[in-house]
Amino acid sequence: MPDQSSEESSSTVEPEAASQTAARRAKPSVRRRVLRTGGLLAMIYVGVCIGLVLMETRLLFPGAYMKTSILMDPNRFEPDAPSPGKVQTFGYPAVDGSQLDGRLLLRESDEVILFLHGNGIHADEMDGWTRRLSDSWGGTVLTAEYRGFQDDGFTPSEESTIEDAVSAIDALSELTGKPVHEIIIYGRSLGGGVASGLVRVLQERGDSVQALCLDRTFDSAVNVGAQRFFFLPVRLLMRNHYDSVEALSDFNGALVQIHGTPDRIVPRSNGHALHESIPTRHKQWLELPGMFHNDRLPKSTLDLAGQRLKAMREEAFGIATSTTQPATP
Repeated sequence: MPDQSSEESSSTVEPEAASQTAARRAKPSVRRRVLRTGGLLAMIYVGVCIGLVLMETRLLFPGAYMKTSILMDPNRFEPDAPSPGKVQTFGYPAVDGSQLDGRLLLRESDEVILFLHGNGIHADEMDGWTRRLSDSWGGTVLTAEYRGFQDDGFTPSEESTIEDAVSAIDALSELTGKPVHEIIIYGRSLGGGVASGLVRVLQERGDSVQALCLDRTFDSAVNVGAQRFFFLPVRLLMRNHYDSVEALSDFNGALVQIHGTPDRIVPRSNGHALHESIPTRHKQWLELPGMFHNDRLPKSTLDLAGQRLKAMREEAFGIATSTTQPATP
């Protein structure tokens, strides 16, 4: 007669063994799913990184790929009041022999200003601003242009925009008879990065700039990108760094920096980090609590910036501001 206890024991062991076998089979299956999911996520991450590299110029220089600019407020560059003089196209050669078309307002004045615009607009859309700056600071103004922003099929880069700024200031100096180092350089947003690179190039060739205005610009474009896309290795992938801290590490001229407290495109912290890094004793930080990145610069701030910049230039180099009259149209 069979042992009942043995049969019961055998029948109990068999289900347990089966469940253990099933569990062992299930574990590799879960592991495979995890690995597959991880591999898919890794592929997506690598794809995003590759996309960032391929799209960098479109992200950094959107104006070069647009017929019209990104204007949050279409009236922000309009003049506060009509001014005499005519803003006209001023053509000058780039380093590769092509022609750059800036916008120029000539005045009967000893003051000469080169303006370098940001990445989402074109020089020929800024005539109102060119007039405003000329009226406020009492000088000839050239709003320069970059290759790639003129429907010429050129792909801009950090190097090319700085080269174009050098071409612009040399042409402006030749036109006005003003020495390059005495021309005021004004850069806004990405144009501030271009302006900083221009200052470094000019200094290296012996033309140390005396006066610089930076409006809503950054310590470096790569820092701004790394903070915005913190989940990506931006510092390794980005080719156009626009390192203004490095470019201005020896700058000893007069400097005015303008920034809005709530700026989200170029955070205040990036602008102030640049200001703190620049060694010159002749510098002024102007902060506007209510100004976002694409807001109109108030006339009072523009006037104050010009006054402070010229006063510090005079203090540093003994250059007095002359009283001037507008040019006849």
